[in-house]
Amino acid sequence: MTTSALEPRWSTPDLHAAVKDHYDGLIDLYEDLWGEHIHHGYWAEGETDPGRHAAQVRLVDELISFGPVTEGARVLDAGCGIGASAVYLAQRLGCTVDGITLSAEQITRAEAKAAEAGVPDLTSFRLVDAMHTDYPEDTFDLVWALESCEIMPDKKAFLAECKRVLKPGGTLLVATWCARDDRLAPAETRLLQRIYRDFVISHVLPLEHYAELTADLGLTDIRTADWSPRVWDTWKLSTDIVKPVVRDPSVIWKLVRAKGMDIFRFLNSVPLMKQAYDRDVMRYGVFRATKPL
Repeated sequence: MTTSALEPRWSTPDLHAAVKDHYDGLIDLYEDLWGEHIHHGYWAEGETDPGRHAAQVRLVDELISFGPVTEGARVLDAGCGIGASAVYLAQRLGCTVDGITLSAEQITRAEAKAAEAGVPDLTSFRLVDAMHTDYPEDTFDLVWALESCEIMPDKKAFLAECKRVLKPGGTLLVATWCARDDRLAPAETRLLQRIYRDFVISHVLPLEHYAELTADLGLTDIRTADWSPRVWDTWKLSTDIVKPVVRDPSVIWKLVRAKGMDIFRFLNSVPLMKQAYDRDVMRYGVFRATKPL
């Protein structure tokens, strides 16, 4: 295992296998605890708390505005999860969305959600490695990556693939977990490494590193934003949701029988993320860039 928190924790084959096992095995638990949008929420400063699920939708809306995402765009949802963002983009903006993931169970759930929402004709979901897709060059108006970049073991290869499949003038739009900076103390590094293990992700980078990588790849009109203060409540609320599960031995052992011993790491990962935000080790960044004409 690497000693740096800014380098991959896993080999790519091991990571892919772990991601498949993790999400195939825990997809229903994720959805039970987090809802259909399995990502951070966004709480606007000075506004009345809308509730966790509304905050998750708000984050999608804020990302759409940050892009911006245009109506009718052809979109690659790189790391589509259970399809909530793809369905939302299709419903709200009439986008045609290709969602890709490493989890067969996520695809099954995403297809069901698209059918329930009445947008199966605007969405499709496939088992594809986002770092190495089979799409032709210049295919998409937008590549959307909502909390999937942290899973990618080779960030530059992922961003290069995003650029390749974008049409000239197309937009890369990413929201991802970030490290505070590249000057982490040993205890901070250990905390991030535990999160990598328990959440089954590769590693995180400081937001400014992503700006540098996208510039190195020749992308233009690069903009970044730190949304950490807006998303922090996600982990306070998530910790409150997990507490009753952790405190009930009958529920714990039911989950162990159904999901195996890894359930302990999964449940422990939630307070670890809260700790990482509280200690300003983890941050939440967004960035967008354009493929030159």
